[in-house]
Amino acid sequence: MKKNGFTLVELLATLVLMGMLATVIINYSIKNNNRMKEESRRNMVHSIEIAAENYATNNSSKISGFDTNDFAYITLETLIKEEQFTSSLIDQTKDASLPISDTVYVTKSSVGAIKAYYDINQGSKPKIVLNGSYNLYLKNGNTYTELGATAISSTGVDITSSIEITGAVDTNTKGNYMITYTVGDSSIIRNVIVY
Repeated sequence: MKKNGFTLVELLATLVLMGMLATVIINYSIKNNNRMKEESRRNMVHSIEIAAENYATNNSSKISGFDTNDFAYITLETLIKEEQFTSSLIDQTKDASLPISDTVYVTKSSVGAIKAYYDINQGSKPKIVLNGSYNLYLKNGNTYTELGATAISSTGVDITSSIEITGAVDTNTKGNYMITYTVGDSSIIRNVIVY
């Protein structure tokens, strides 16, 4: 006897297999899409840091305190106005523009190398600012005096008293020392150079 169609069991089995296949494909697509958005976000952060480094290199005299303190905060608004970017920056993971008030922390090492750090989640973290210079120079044998830092919470409250300071300076031994200032999930470093 010839069959002219599918049985109900064959049809149900086919539908179940198609549903399982669709679930696998959809999950893979979602994961791949999220991975691509994260990669795009990392690339954007890297581009912002490079743009800030280029801006600081070419305009150090325009940046208040940069030449004397070896650090500065540059806003995204400044980078856009100075044509480092042609338009607003979009965070693909949130499908939203980055706040132009966000800042990029730029430092100049003791040998003049400029490095930028951008935290894309800075709106929800405390902001720490060094008192004095990023690079402190001490002659061998002199006394190290801690200059400290200030900290403001994401809601605008002064939380300077909550800063934890770690690291030590041996002024009797030449070298570079790092002092770290931490509050919550934010931290910042100061270089102390004993020569």
